[in-house]
Amino acid sequence: MIKLNQLSFSEYDLNEILKSSEANKLVLFIGAGFSKFSETDLVKIPTWGELINELKDELGLSGESDFLKIAQLYFLKYGQHSYVKKVKSSIKDLDPSPFHKKLFEFNPRYIITTNWDDLLEKTARDVGLAYDLVASDVDLAQSHLDKKIIKMHGDFRQNNFVFKEDDYLQYSQNFPLIENFVKGIFSTSTVIFLGYSFNDYDLKQIVSWITTISKATPRKFLLQKNYDDAQALYLRNHGISLLTPTKTDIDYHDLYSEFFNDFRVVKNQEELIKRTISSAEAEEEKIENAKMMSDADKLKLRREVQDLVKGKVRKFVDGKLKALTQYNILLPEQISRKLTNCIIEYKKSDVTLISDKSFATNDFDKHIRKINNIYLNDVLTKNSESAQKFSSILEKALISEVMYDSRLCKVSESSEMDEGLYKKLTFGYAKESAEILIINKNYAKLLDLLTSKVKHYINEKNYILATISMANFDNIYRICRVQINIGRGDFNKDDLMKIERMSPFDYKSKVIDFPRELQSDLQDLIKILEFNEIYKAYYRFDVESKKNLGFSNTRKNGGIVFSSDEFKMRARLYPYVYFILGNEILIEEYAEIRQLFEFNMLGSFEHYLLEDRFYVNVIDLFILMKYCETNKLKDFSIELVRDRKIISASLLDGRKLYNIKRYLLVTLSNMCNLMNLRNSNSIHTTSIDRWTNNLLIVLGLVKWNPIQLKKIINNLIPLLERRTHNMVVYESIVSLISVNAHLYHSFHPDILKIIDVVLEKILKEKFNGFDQQIILLGTMRNIFSLTENNNYKYDNINLLNLVLLKIKSFNEEMKKFITNNLLIDIKGIGSDAVKIAIDDFVRENILNLLLKTPKDIMDRLLLIVHGYPAPEGFSGVIEKFVSDNIPNNLTELDIITAGVESDLPALLKILIEDKGFVEFKVALDNFNQRMKTLKR
Repeated sequence: MIKLNQLSFSEYDLNEILKSSEANKLVLFIGAGFSKFSETDLVKIPTWGELINELKDELGLSGESDFLKIAQLYFLKYGQHSYVKKVKSSIKDLDPSPFHKKLFEFNPRYIITTNWDDLLEKTARDVGLAYDLVASDVDLAQSHLDKKIIKMHGDFRQNNFVFKEDDYLQYSQNFPLIENFVKGIFSTSTVIFLGYSFNDYDLKQIVSWITTISKATPRKFLLQKNYDDAQALYLRNHGISLLTPTKTDIDYHDLYSEFFNDFRVVKNQEELIKRTISSAEAEEEKIENAKMMSDADKLKLRREVQDLVKGKVRKFVDGKLKALTQYNILLPEQISRKLTNCIIEYKKSDVTLISDKSFATNDFDKHIRKINNIYLNDVLTKNSESAQKFSSILEKALISEVMYDSRLCKVSESSEMDEGLYKKLTFGYAKESAEILIINKNYAKLLDLLTSKVKHYINEKNYILATISMANFDNIYRICRVQINIGRGDFNKDDLMKIERMSPFDYKSKVIDFPRELQSDLQDLIKILEFNEIYKAYYRFDVESKKNLGFSNTRKNGGIVFSSDEFKMRARLYPYVYFILGNEILIEEYAEIRQLFEFNMLGSFEHYLLEDRFYVNVIDLFILMKYCETNKLKDFSIELVRDRKIISASLLDGRKLYNIKRYLLVTLSNMCNLMNLRNSNSIHTTSIDRWTNNLLIVLGLVKWNPIQLKKIINNLIPLLERRTHNMVVYESIVSLISVNAHLYHSFHPDILKIIDVVLEKILKEKFNGFDQQIILLGTMRNIFSLTENNNYKYDNINLLNLVLLKIKSFNEEMKKFITNNLLIDIKGIGSDAVKIAIDDFVRENILNLLLKTPKDIMDRLLLIVHGYPAPEGFSGVIEKFVSDNIPNNLTELDIITAGVESDLPALLKILIEDKGFVEFKVALDNFNQRMKTLKR
């Protein structure tokens, strides 16, 4: 059997001990022999036998061999004081040995000793570790630290040391708590006995305890110099395994030195693997140089060596990557940091993991690079369990290629994972999803959901996702408490009671109790959850963005500069999006997260446009819609529309455009569904509103054929049919149509359904203040203009007639408002029947109204401009109005709200120059003359 690890002890046994240490389930049992390592040339510690011989000599019992009886007789003959003094004299004031310090490298949860000295507690203090000292039942009852040094045979401090026969016989009465506690430890912990011999009475007493417990318990080890078959069989029968070195000619000191050194090597698996590979190379050289061996035998042995190395490397690297399997999605750098000596290279569509000699890394180590290449070649060329796990990890990080040892290997893609991410990227959230519950402020239900997730992941032993769910819970709970404390938040009585019964997980304190081997990964995760990693990323991207813009400006001004990474910034940004989405980290709406993505995405586009280049993909669009402020995205779209730069600078081919359009259409459908999931009782703008408005801006920048544009419009119309909460969605839809018409001369008459929506709201008395503002401010004016330019007509005469009938029941002010701000515009694009119906309504309901206010006069002028007859003597009315009010009353509220200063001369000019109403010229000239006096 070929041996490559150069360890003195069984690697299997050492690994079991290491696992117990990492799981906080390792116990060291220290006997009298261990204290002898603290002896000096001048001060020696008597063994138990030597101390008993002293007692025998003083008692004159040379023929007695029962140690416990001798101690008991000494006590009976000389009394308590002399007995205690004699036993205490055996304990010397010594310093802990280096081996005592090495004990704590095992990270024992408990150190149990039958010794009375204070070497162990001294060592704990010296190395700065917190262990409770337990030397009595009272100490144990009052102990509060998880880690303990248990002096099960008492000590001199409490004068309760165990030595004589009565002490052992009455142990269960004197130390009932400690006895039961130690027995319980044997049932749940791995135990190593150090400093005991086969014939040690204390060991025999402990063995009797172990014998009574179940066989299905963690292993117990006794460290000894030599392997003895009979003793091993005896101990094995009592549940203890012998721990002996392969060397048989070592002394007691070297036994412990080898054991501690071997454990240190196994603890540092990387060093062990390096040694193994070095040994394998030496072994292969020895095989190659063997003159008496056939080529076939050499080949067989070399393969055996290589398979052994591959197995150990595979186990080592799998162990390093184990924690990563608990994530749903990974950052590529999480893999490169685990492997070390690797880099991640980003391209537009590929992410490559590189472990190749042609690429230098800051942590270069030729041995680690060799380990990586052995592992990568093994798992990327075989269909083993390790290969499947590693492939899954690569997929989670969206790594598409691996380069190692001058080879390039493509990574297969999982359609299942892509579908899960694509659903989130297209805003395909379910009603009961955490994202929608947050937006609708349904916090009680969300906290229940997160609690169930924590329970599920703990049960599945997925401590990474459990930590994320606990962090999500704590964040939402904190929001609830703040809103409750300041009297905000729409909590019903049941929800309020439910939240009051809840308490935060305090996830950072909880993770300390998770498996030790995950602690490093959990701390890395906490840095992300607490935004530390986000802040670092923001800084890195900020520096890179400014550098890239500097390069572009230099070239624009005639300079020559180039960086191979200049156009890769966005690709480095994407993994953060995937990581947050895929692992359901509920921090997307935090300002820090949105700013990270908004700033860097818009900065990248600015950099591209300086180069007269425009490139976008699905994830770019998602970031723009999900994280950008609508006004900033609108400003960016204006830049793209200006001089049709989006067309002239585009680098998108037909296939990419097809994928983008398909993505946007799916997203539009999902977004419309989200608007239906939005809390209809809320009057506040939500994230769904922002996402929707951003989507509409993006939709306007894409060229759509008539069928697609029709589909888009018909998806959007139901959004307007809902109760209007703000004007933005109207503005965004109109902007979509207007921009698309400007860029691509696209238009579809179905957009006229927006007029139907407004009329239906009037008919059903759902025409609220926002709707009124929309028509007052001319938000839909571009729709009317584009309809007219494309020679389409509004012809829904049946609906119009019903609405006109409804308006007749309104008060005068509302009749005039709807007429001037809506009906006149509809008439401009209406069919003959529509025009007649509106004209009839105006004649019967508006033209007969008295002119009482400045607004009435201005409204009547507007109607005359649109072809309605002027009242008899109306020009004189205008002249008098000008004489009475201009300029003296321009600051009066009714004059201001009627828009007299700006609109009156404009309307008069149209009537005179375009309509031929010269009778208004006197009023206009008078107005202008009076305004001149104001300017002086």
